[in-house]
Amino acid sequence: VGQALFGDGAAAVIIGADPVPEVEKPLFELVSAAQTILPDSDGAIDGHLREVGLTFHLLKDVPGLISKNIEKSLNEAFKPIGISDWNSLFWIAHPGGPAIL
Repeated sequence: VGQALFGDGAAAVIIGADPVPEVEKPLFELVSAAQTILPDSDGAIDGHLREVGLTFHLLKDVPGLISKNIEKSLNEAFKPIGISDWNSLFWIAHPGGPAIL
């Protein structure tokens, strides 16, 4: 489950620059990417590389930490690119699962 939640999606998405219009038909454009360290989140999500692969440990409070800080995170991500209407574009909070999203 950890790999599904925290994977980078490389198997599902190919990211490139300067598409060749005669050959490629891009559907989406990545305009911006950001990350925010949430207050009091130290140790909330731990990842460990072990013999069995990448393992994760999440505290039960992760959904609460994210929900308390989502507005701050959206402001920090979108203000620099001049977006104040969050519903005018496609965005996602990551990491995710039903309890978090």
